[in-house]
Amino acid sequence: MHAGVPKEIHQKRLKMHLANVADRQKYFDPETMEFFETLTEERNCPVCHVNHEQFIFKKDGGRYVKCADCAMIYLNPVFKNEHLENHYRNNHDCQSEIATNESEFYTALYSKGLRAIETVTAAGNILDIGCSSGNFLDIALASKWKTYGVELNEKEASYATQKGHTVHNTLLEDVTFDDKMDAVSLWDVFEHLKDGHAYLCQIKELLSENGVIFLQIPSADSLAAKMLQEKCQMFDGIEHVNLYSYKGIQKLAHECGLSILSCETVISEIGVMNNYLNYDSPYLGETTNLTSLSGLIDEKALHDAKMGYKMQLVLGKI
Repeated sequence: MHAGVPKEIHQKRLKMHLANVADRQKYFDPETMEFFETLTEERNCPVCHVNHEQFIFKKDGGRYVKCADCAMIYLNPVFKNEHLENHYRNNHDCQSEIATNESEFYTALYSKGLRAIETVTAAGNILDIGCSSGNFLDIALASKWKTYGVELNEKEASYATQKGHTVHNTLLEDVTFDDKMDAVSLWDVFEHLKDGHAYLCQIKELLSENGVIFLQIPSADSLAAKMLQEKCQMFDGIEHVNLYSYKGIQKLAHECGLSILSCETVISEIGVMNNYLNYDSPYLGETTNLTSLSGLIDEKALHDAKMGYKMQLVLGKI
């Protein structure tokens, strides 16, 4: 169930974060050091569609709030659609470098997710939205799936195409598929989408009769996120626009005519939390205790309570 992300990956993610921070300077008003107001817009809760927000904190230019009704956390204000799309198209490609260089860690996660999909549907056509350089599609292809991808970053889309996957370097709504999909996966992508309701409904139309949707998303119920708050890497200020609780994603799925067929959490981040409790750097500290939180909570208990860092969910039609 993955005790946590290895320190080496955190170090590389720091590189990605610093590249992201350097890149986003063009979005800041030099006088206020906040995002230019012309880039952003106010919104209600993306699940409840009303404004019952509770301010939590600001992080890297973003203002995070919590919905008092469904407990999800979201950015408000948020970048307008055209500016968010432009950001992704021109963003760095460090994520594909991290996933490639730490293939053992990611392969374990991807394999677990694929097993969850294959528990409820047989291998057929699979579409990975935000497929990056195609590492998950590699595993699906080896398991006899016919692989398709959508990826906005041109470099990463090119990497995936070179490996034999059919990849579209454009928005999902601009793609027409000849066949229905038996599975559609979004690995650490759904939290980047402002209108989760519209997107789930759009994906649902791509599914075959017994097709499923797989999501891996950061969890607003995560113990690590609740403990570290603005120090947690889950909160990046611009890209992670919606961070769902289980209650929130369940409500959203039902509104889209979907039900949760399975849900497990992965990545406990026990080591990160132990570092923090030891007054050390959460992600770069030297703790060797990766299995129990101060001797009180072990990895199994954490995941049984669905308080791991990320949720892996399989959604099916009602």
